[in-house]
Amino acid sequence: MTRRFASIFAVLLAMTLPLVTSGVALAQDDASIQMARERFQEGVKFYDQKQYDKARAAFLQAYALKKHPAVLLNLAQSELRSGREADSAKHFAQYLRENKEATPAERQEAEKGLAAAKASVGELNITVVDGADVYVNGNLEGRSPLGGPVYLKPGSHNLEARKDGKSAASPVTAIAGQTGSVELSFTGPSGPVAGPTPVGPGAGADPAGGPPGPVPPGGGLGAPPPGEPPQADKGSDKPSFLAWAKQKPLAWVGGGVAVLGLAGGIGFALTSSASYDDAETIRQKIIDQAQKDGVSGPCGPPPKTTPTNYTNACDKYQQRVDDGDSQKSLSTVSFVIAGVAVAGTVVYYFLDTGSNKASIGQRERGRRAATKSHGLRASVVPFVGPNERGLGVVGQF
Repeated sequence: MTRRFASIFAVLLAMTLPLVTSGVALAQDDASIQMARERFQEGVKFYDQKQYDKARAAFLQAYALKKHPAVLLNLAQSELRSGREADSAKHFAQYLRENKEATPAERQEAEKGLAAAKASVGELNITVVDGADVYVNGNLEGRSPLGGPVYLKPGSHNLEARKDGKSAASPVTAIAGQTGSVELSFTGPSGPVAGPTPVGPGAGADPAGGPPGPVPPGGGLGAPPPGEPPQADKGSDKPSFLAWAKQKPLAWVGGGVAVLGLAGGIGFALTSSASYDDAETIRQKIIDQAQKDGVSGPCGPPPKTTPTNYTNACDKYQQRVDDGDSQKSLSTVSFVIAGVAVAGTVVYYFLDTGSNKASIGQRERGRRAATKSHGLRASVVPFVGPNERGLGVVGQF
């Protein structure tokens, strides 16, 4: 019995590792497609009931399982209706950019939604050397070149690009309805500290056509005025553990091993307890019968000549005790495996994100990244609110 438990544990461990790392492939099978279809239909139902937060959650699940244009369009619409204009603008723009086969009616619907969302957020085009990881407020936005602009809620944000151990950062201020561009450049450790150079409408240009003057504070989407110290977002220097784990396959492996180890530890602990309970029941029966027969030590040598044959009962008792001991050992090993997996994953997280501390120190001593801001312009777009647009759920899945 013990060998059987050990074999089952080994098989489960061998099966879990490839399952954890092949989630993308499994998402394409028929079962996942059916789940995506069910989530999509739930989203449509919630949307019709004006439960836009629930609709968004259902569409997000469906799109994670099956990246279908109809799901993306409905996701963007539910985000617009639920007050998530930045996410909505991102997904409307993605739909228009990727879905070349959309009908004119679908494109018009997406363009109207994008215009409504952009009226409430700032639009930022980020330029940085190819292959750099771009972070917004500590969250990974993607790898350059990005597929399109980044949409930000009005207010202050922190941009950062990382590549080959180098970091380029810039604080920006987003204003609803404005569009701007920021170029992030990497410099060497001994490079000069460059100040921000915002450019945009009303950026101090002389009415007579002379050179531009000082930029007023809060002049739009871009870097802060010269002389104003950069405001680093202390909470965004290191990505959250969950955000980091989503980007790291090894973190998924560590999590899977930890879950399996924990499950094995609990399972073997329960079976060990059951084996000990069985052994105790058998022992009590042997003692009761021995008292009736007037026998002392019925399971000890030499064999006793009594009316009752104790051999089978004694063997069964010893087998249950041995099973309990073996399962207890397997439980301990399983918990150790779970603990090692958790500890290893946490250590990996801190080592992998440790370079953030260096970038914090660089920003405290002065930015080593040359930041350029240009192309600011005011975009006057009438706001079309959710109650006025009359957007509807379109597309089929």
